[in-house]
Amino acid sequence: MKIANCKAGERNFVGLFYEDKMLNLSKAIHIYSSIYEKTPKNVDKIDDLLYIDDLREYLSKVFDFILEHNFIYTLTEEKFKYLPPILKPQKILALGRNYSEHAKELGHKIPKEPVFFSKAPSSLIGHEDKIVYPSFLTRVDPEVELGVIIKKRGKYIKEEDAFDYVLGYTIVNDVTARDMQAEDFQNTNPWFRSKSFDTFCPVGPYLVFKEDLKEPHNLNMELRVNGEIRQKNNTKNMLFKIPQIISYISKHLTLEAGDIIATGTPSGIAPINPGDVVECLVEKVGVLRNKVVEEKL
Repeated sequence: MKIANCKAGERNFVGLFYEDKMLNLSKAIHIYSSIYEKTPKNVDKIDDLLYIDDLREYLSKVFDFILEHNFIYTLTEEKFKYLPPILKPQKILALGRNYSEHAKELGHKIPKEPVFFSKAPSSLIGHEDKIVYPSFLTRVDPEVELGVIIKKRGKYIKEEDAFDYVLGYTIVNDVTARDMQAEDFQNTNPWFRSKSFDTFCPVGPYLVFKEDLKEPHNLNMELRVNGEIRQKNNTKNMLFKIPQIISYISKHLTLEAGDIIATGTPSGIAPINPGDVVECLVEKVGVLRNKVVEEKL
C-alpha cells in the first residue's frame, strides 16, 4: 500500500496509489468513518492519521470498503500534485557516512558509531517541486537515500523493538551545498547550513507501510541526473542498519511521530546545475523527481 499527500486545486487530500490511479482516500475515510468508525471525518493529510495505532490495518478496512462499494472511479483524482508524505515533521534527521565508499570519497574514516545530523524542516519539498540553486554557491550535490518515517514517540528504544516505531518508508534526496560543507569541515564547524537551504530536502512521492516492505535492507537504489546514473547501490550495504540507527538516535533525543530519518547515501556524488532533472529511485518505493532551477532574487 502506497499513500501520499496530494493537492488538487486549493484542497489537500490523502491519496492511495492503486493500479496507476490516485484515489482520494480522504473522501473514502469521510464516508467510512461516518458509518463504521469514530475517527475524524475531515482528514486532508497523512499527518492527521498518525495517532491511529494500527494505521495500516485501518486503511486496509477503508480500502476494502472502497472495493466493496465499487468506488474506484468515483474516488479517482485525475489532476493533482504531490506534497511531501509528512507535511510538518518535527525533525528531519540524516545519517552521514553510512556507506563505506561514500565516507572514503569524502576523505573520512569509516565511523565506528552512527553519525547523524539534522536538516531544517523548512528545506522540505515534494515530488516534482523545484530545487532552487542559490546564486552564491559553486557546487550542489544530490544524494539518494532510503527514508524512514517514525510511527510514534520513543526514547531509549532497544534495537529489537525499533521496527515497532517505524510507520513506513519513503525516498529522501539529501541535497548538499558541497563547497560550503567542505569549508565547514575544514574549519571544524557544523555542516547544518550546507544541508538546510530552502528546497534542499525533496521527500516522497509515497509513504510505503513497513508491513508492505518486509525487507528494507535489500533494496536497489539509484540516482540519475538527466537520465545518467550517478549513484547505484543496495541498502544491504548500509554500515548501520535501521534498528541500530533508531536505537542510537533515541538515546540522544526523543523521536516523535512523523519524524523523518534519511539512512545515508552511497558513493558517486557529483554536482548538479540549473536545468538538470534529478531522479532518486528506491526499489519498491518509487521515483522521486525534481528539476533544478536558478535562484531568482
